[in-house]
Amino acid sequence: MKRSRLIFLFLFLLTLLLALSMSTVCAKNISIGLKYNTTSPKEITVQNASGFTVTAADEWVTSLAETQILVVWAEDGSIQLLNPIDSTIVYAHVDGKTPLTLFPADNGTVIIGETEYRGAARFLHTDMGLTVINYVDIEDYIKGVVPGEMPYSWHKEALKAQAVCARNYAVSNWNKFAKYGFNLDDSIQSQVYLGVKAEKPESNAAVEETRGLYLKYGDKYADTLFFSSSGGHTENSENVWSSPLPYLVGVEDPYDTSKEWTVPYTPDEIEEKLAGIGVNIGDVVDLEVIETSASGRIIDLKIIGTEGNHNLKKDKTRSLFNFRSNLYTITKKGTDPKPIAVVTSKGLEERVVDQPILTATQIIPVEIGTPTEYVMTGTGYGHGVGMSQYGAKGMAEAGYNFEQILQHYYTGTVLADESEPTEITE
Repeated sequence: MKRSRLIFLFLFLLTLLLALSMSTVCAKNISIGLKYNTTSPKEITVQNASGFTVTAADEWVTSLAETQILVVWAEDGSIQLLNPIDSTIVYAHVDGKTPLTLFPADNGTVIIGETEYRGAARFLHTDMGLTVINYVDIEDYIKGVVPGEMPYSWHKEALKAQAVCARNYAVSNWNKFAKYGFNLDDSIQSQVYLGVKAEKPESNAAVEETRGLYLKYGDKYADTLFFSSSGGHTENSENVWSSPLPYLVGVEDPYDTSKEWTVPYTPDEIEEKLAGIGVNIGDVVDLEVIETSASGRIIDLKIIGTEGNHNLKKDKTRSLFNFRSNLYTITKKGTDPKPIAVVTSKGLEERVVDQPILTATQIIPVEIGTPTEYVMTGTGYGHGVGMSQYGAKGMAEAGYNFEQILQHYYTGTVLADESEPTEITE
C-alpha cells in the first residue's frame, strides 16, 4: 500500500512539474508546420534516445520508453503511436483534432522523419493525413532560421540584426497559419527553418547575444520584413503592397553593393506570361512605364496589345516576369523606322528614312516598327521593403552595430528587451 502511494505521489508531482513547466514555456514556444495540407503523411517516425513524454491537448498522459515511435493516421479520427518493431499500439489519441505532442524525455532534440529539431513533435489529425508540427522554444527556432536566411560566415553584427528580424517576424506573423493549427511553416512563405542541421556556432552566438530582444514601434512589434539586396535604395511598403507603415519607408542604402542583372523578353513570351494569369490582349506591341517610385522602382507598367491593354501594379511588375526586383529599365529592340516606298531614277525602291518626307500634297511621317525584344536591366533582389541583407552586411563591415543597422532600415523603431513577449497573439 505504501509503495502504491509513493508511486501515486511521484506521478502527481511529475504531472504537476510538467504542467508548471508547460505553463512557463507555452508563452514563448512557437509551432512550426513541417508537413500539412497536401504534404500531410499517413505515418511518420519520431526518434529520441531517451524515450518520450506524451501530452494530449496539452495535458500529460503517459511516458514511453520506446526510443522510436511510428505515428499513424487512423480513419476513425485517432492518432496511434506504434512500436515500429512489432507494430503494437503503445498509445492511441482518440480526439486527433486536438494536439498530440511527444516531448523528448531528456529535453534534448527530436528526429521527425529524417530531420533533427529542438523542442517537441506535435501532430493533428486532418482529412488529408497528419499535420506534422515542431513545437519549439522561440529562441531555438530562431537558431534554425538565421543560417537558413543569411550565410553564417557573414559579419556577426549582420547576423545579430538578422536574428532580431527573424524573432520579430515570428511574433508579428504569429497567426499566419492558424487555420492549419500552427503559427508559421518552415518555408519561404514564412521564414526558411532548417532545424538543428543548419545551426552553426556563429549564427547561434548571434541568437544568444540578442536573446529576448525585439524591435518595436511605439508599443507594437515591428513587422521586420527583409530581403536580399536593395540596389541602393529601399522602398516604401505602400509601393509594394497596400498599407503604408511608418517604419517601412524607403531609405538610401549605400553599403548594398548590388550587381546588375539583365533579362530579355520577346512579345510572344510576354503574351505567354499574361495567358498564365488569364489575360489576353492580343499581340503585344509595346511596354510603357506609367509610374516609378521615388527610389526608381517601376510601380505601374502598361502592356499594350492589339486588342487592349493590361497594367501591372506595384510588386506585380516584377513577380509576373520573375525579375529579381522591380528596379529596372526597359530597352526596346527592333524599333528602327520601317522602310517606305519612294520613286527614284531607278524606279520604285524601299528606303529607311529617319525624318518625315514632305511631298507636294502631304507629309509622310516616319513609322516606327514594333519592338521584337524588350531587355530589362536592373539591380537589387527582392521586394525592397525593410532590411536589405547585403546592405546589413556592408554596414556591419563598415563598423555599424546591429542596433544601428536595424534602426537604419526600420525608421523610428527601438529595441526592447523582452524575454517573454506579451502581444504575440495579436
